Amino acid sequence: MFHLAVMGDIHSNHIAWETCIRHALREGADEFLFLGDFISDCPYPQKTMRIVYEMQRRYPCYFIRGNREDYMLNHRAHPEERWTYSSASGNLLYTYDNLTDQDLDFYESLDIHGIYMKEGFPPFRFCHGSFTSSSELLIPENKKMEQYMDALDVELLISGHTHIQESRTYQEKKIIHPGSVGLPWYHGGKIQYMMLHGTGQGWKEEFFQLSYDVEAAVREFETSGIYEKAHYWAKLAVHTLKTGDDYSTPCLQLAMKLCEEAEGRVSWPDIDEKYWQQAAEKFGITACNPNFT
Repeated sequence: MFHLAVMGDIHSNHIAWETCIRHALREGADEFLFLGDFISDCPYPQKTMRIVYEMQRRYPCYFIRGNREDYMLNHRAHPEERWTYSSASGNLLYTYDNLTDQDLDFYESLDIHGIYMKEGFPPFRFCHGSFTSSSELLIPENKKMEQYMDALDVELLISGHTHIQESRTYQEKKIIHPGSVGLPWYHGGKIQYMMLHGTGQGWKEEFFQLSYDVEAAVREFETSGIYEKAHYWAKLAVHTLKTGDDYSTPCLQLAMKLCEEAEGRVSWPDIDEKYWQQAAEKFGITACNPNFT
């Protein structure tokens, strides 16, 4: 039997990623498939990139890029794009400032999708978001979902980006989401990856949810300075790490709504921190410093 470890949505959580890699090796992983979103949201992206290059050097690996890598490449191509140190865009700017040209060139070398082919096993396709966009979610609510599956020329599709660990079948074709390594949803915040077990008859998925040193990951938010650069976004990420509950998108939407109601207009990333504070408190997220605004 052949074992392929599939991991995605690491989001700079190198502590979680190292835990998944060690577990996969103990489980007999022969190769690794990484589905993108290596960086952003958690601190010290340079530590995650060191793991990328070490894995590339030591093991047979396949990489694609995700929407977070696309954000970084777009920012390099368009430096006039204005990111500021704030809860709206501070995390993106912090991440970008901690990457090197080598990292950005590596992202540039990757595609957003691929096909896995190995002699003796049925081929399958994989992507981060979809085949056309790293930001598209392949979920039932997507009206194009059935269209994508109808056009699929293999029987299996592996997709990241959803942060939800699950598999579905569409007319005898299967789509599998391996979950998120670095910002996992549900399962009490346990980190997630998948092992594909291959035989001549096909592939069988095995999902893992693992405990890890989440407090060590949280401490890095405190030592990195990211709270000062993207305060409420960082606090939302820590909440997700601790609970598995993600409020980042609804909090952003509420902050924008509050800004528009108060000022008559809203334009990302120009959302005053007071609106972030009001929105975050609605979800039970408070500032590290009660005087922070």
